[in-house]
Amino acid sequence: MVIGIKRTLPAAIGALGVVALLAGCAGGTSPATSGTASTEDFDWSTVEPVELTVSSIFAPGATSTNLIEDWMDAVTESTEGAVTFDYYPTATLHPAPEALSALSSDLTDVTFVSNGFFPEQLPVSNWDDLVVQHAVNDFGYPNTNIAGIAQQVVHYEGESAALEEMAEVGFIPLLPMISGPAALTCSTEFDSEKDLDGRQVRVANAVAQGENEALGMVGVFTPPNEQYEALQRGVIDCAVNAVTTVLSGSLLEVSPWVSFLNTAPSSGANWVISTGAWDSLIPEVQTAMRDARYAALERFAVDTLDTYRDIVAAAEEAGGGIVDPADLNPAVNDWWADQPDPATVAPDSVSDPKAEIKRTNAIADAWWDFSVDTLKVEVDHDDILEGLGLGSGAVGDWDAWTEALTEGLGKQ
Repeated sequence: MVIGIKRTLPAAIGALGVVALLAGCAGGTSPATSGTASTEDFDWSTVEPVELTVSSIFAPGATSTNLIEDWMDAVTESTEGAVTFDYYPTATLHPAPEALSALSSDLTDVTFVSNGFFPEQLPVSNWDDLVVQHAVNDFGYPNTNIAGIAQQVVHYEGESAALEEMAEVGFIPLLPMISGPAALTCSTEFDSEKDLDGRQVRVANAVAQGENEALGMVGVFTPPNEQYEALQRGVIDCAVNAVTTVLSGSLLEVSPWVSFLNTAPSSGANWVISTGAWDSLIPEVQTAMRDARYAALERFAVDTLDTYRDIVAAAEEAGGGIVDPADLNPAVNDWWADQPDPATVAPDSVSDPKAEIKRTNAIADAWWDFSVDTLKVEVDHDDILEGLGLGSGAVGDWDAWTEALTEGLGKQ
């Protein structure tokens, strides 16, 4: 299999609903542009202390957990304790499908939102996620993560059509969590469509459902924290997740056979802050929150790549292994080829779909070029294990990556 090479998929994308991320506030502006007050020499002792409630659905040690915890620590440090957080981990405050109601009811101020969980409330956001997926899903591993994560940050610093909708629904995206390709894990070994035919597979959104049903499986939604038991009891046979969810949730214990198909990356998975909470903050706090993202996102990118590396040995230790997807990818590619052009399926409220797509693609192309030409990330790996084995060592200069991210490389 060629896991790293930039492949060409059709410009067509269709079904709505997908699991990536960053920024917007009321009126369509984003945290990256609205929180512009300088914090240099700012006297934080004059600020009335703020405590924000943060809820997480993720397990300790997950890359997503590290991301939000690093960010909280950095915000508290940079504001000299003026901003603190009341933190509820591992879905103790609310389950993932109740994120929007938790925000609107003020149960929490900051939480994780996957746009794909809310296709009816977030039609523009789900369409925007599809456009993003198309822009980066031909990057291949590891550039889907190296260039893709950064692309999402810059994407939401511009004029994304999704920002106004998100603010109206009640949240502002803060931190992107794109990763790809997703891990397909199964309880028993497989290497062909025939092996997967009829298996029940956990999916998080309509895109993942379409991709995996193209292999003959039956897609069902299972909340993240219920997957282990469902796999253990045989309620489902397989599951599709980010690699960090597989490892932090110990899913290999009950589904040790793993494959990385030519599936789209997870777009639309965001750490968000409620619109009301964001609007209540002084500009200096907004700026501190913006500036705290970059080091946290660097660690997230590093952790993400190292997690792909670590799953190889972990799968073998669990009694399974990595399955070469070469015989499975044609069915997934054919499914994508049958999807309509995204410009033709945009919601009516998107005034200029072609301009949105052009802007998204331009940012993605800038990051692809930077990753390959400046960071010198290798893109050709004929062996899947070779590509996965690179880990975060695929990038020799993470400082350059973070600097480009901070400067908004590719911002239109």
